[in-house]
Amino acid sequence: MENQTIVSPRKYGTDCDDCTGPEPIDVMRFQRAIQAITGKWKIEIVCSLVAGPRRFGELRRLLPGITQHMLTEQLRDLAANGIVIRTAFAEIPPRVEYELSQAGIDLMPTFETLREWSLKYEGQLLPR
Repeated sequence: MENQTIVSPRKYGTDCDDCTGPEPIDVMRFQRAIQAITGKWKIEIVCSLVAGPRRFGELRRLLPGITQHMLTEQLRDLAANGIVIRTAFAEIPPRVEYELSQAGIDLMPTFETLREWSLKYEGQLLPR
């Protein structure tokens, strides 16, 4: 897929002459950002970390139905994308904690906006 740009013909705002809205969307960058936070269980994991650092076992208990393998895979992916920080403590037995990075914390207003949007258009969204 070539690097595409979407330009919205819709005008935003009423207090300027010929406002065309925000900058065009770079589709490839947008897809990378969406892929970093979507996937089975990623949003649930991020939301579980809003309250603060959690150990692996705590996350597993908070997310009934997730397998150990899936939780490990999704945490690794979130860490690789800089959304979650994994801290291993040099203790016996080993202890590992996961917490949101600044990038993960900065996602929270976006999640809130998406939640508001979903409530507004709830009747139009297909059920799962």
